Amino acid sequence: KAINAATTGAITLNVTNGALSGSAADLVLGFAGTVTTHTGTVTFTDAPNVAQLKAVNAATTGAITLAVTNGALSGSAADLDAAFAGTVTEHTGTVTLTTAPSVAQLKAINAATTGAITLNVTNGALSGSAADLVLAFAGSVTEHTGTVTITDAPNLAQLKAINAATTGAITLGVTNGALSGSTADLLAAFAGTV
Repeated sequence: KAINAATTGAITLNVTNGALSGSAADLVLGFAGTVTTHTGTVTFTDAPNVAQLKAVNAATTGAITLAVTNGALSGSAADLDAAFAGTVTEHTGTVTLTTAPSVAQLKAINAATTGAITLNVTNGALSGSAADLVLAFAGSVTEHTGTVTITDAPNLAQLKAINAATTGAITLGVTNGALSGSTADLLAAFAGTV
């Protein structure tokens, strides 16, 4: 951090795998400017915000440890996706997406946290495989209200789970897939607009 503050030149790390630990603010300042990609472990001793976690994640390929896992995070779907990229300790706090996510982004963010996910934009159109949509909606996610397109043939459990997560119209990219299950599950799978 001190060296980075003293120069505007590029900083070369001959040893890239040293372990680093510090506050989110200090780690961001340590990686500011042009620094050789770090490959060692990084430990946040306090709860980072999205911008800080994203900046440090972009500067290292090493595993990131969050000493405080329950900090609330809020930001765009793209920034949250980048913040959780690579190997990051499982987050347990709330997450707020300020923009409509893609299926891939929501799936990745959902995989990175056990906290409740709030969609500020609930009516974004989502499209993807049944398996990816189920993972995107896993856990506690604000009810989705936009359209959903399932690009492959879902099984009954997948269609039921997706239908429970959205009030939007569901389009089946493959309409002739065989479905089998209880009457209650079939009714739940076909509830709403499918």
